[in-house]
Amino acid sequence: MSHDSADLRLFAAIYPSEGAARAMLRALRKLSLPSHRETPPEQVHMTVQFIGQVDRRDLDEVLESVRRSASGIRPFELRAERIITLPRRGRPRLVAAELNAPAELLELHRRLAHRLARHLREKAGDRFLPHMTLCRFSHGKTCADINVPSAGEPFTVSTVSVMKSILRPEGAVHEEVERVELSS
Repeated sequence: MSHDSADLRLFAAIYPSEGAARAMLRALRKLSLPSHRETPPEQVHMTVQFIGQVDRRDLDEVLESVRRSASGIRPFELRAERIITLPRRGRPRLVAAELNAPAELLELHRRLAHRLARHLREKAGDRFLPHMTLCRFSHGKTCADINVPSAGEPFTVSTVSVMKSILRPEGAVHEEVERVELSS
């Protein structure tokens, strides 16, 4: 399926502090893994809501939806709790840091899903797993399931970023479109 060149591939994301991202990647490096591509520290993030292909003419409406979703949500703290492989069923394709799920994060996700998801699940929060991808296995490679505790460095989340994803053969490149402040 081809998309018009005026389309933007968007998602809403939370980024950790640089120290927290580096701590998660240090935990990853302690594992014995097959050939993989590590996520650069500056690209470690949590996708709170994948928005998908958006016509440039609809960008202002999407940004307003994200602003409204973030309104009234206080800043909150996140931390990595486990290092896991995903998907949970089938052959693992990546290693991620699973994070805690404070009420503010779950509410932000619920609001974003309600406003922006193309197809809402029966219970929008049912399948949301707060995580940050740390590496992807090279084509055809996989490993046994990993599920180990990780005492991650806590970080405060005070913004949600609307990101544009540009898919390239060497991996996706992310560019920030707008950063939205959380406010109580």
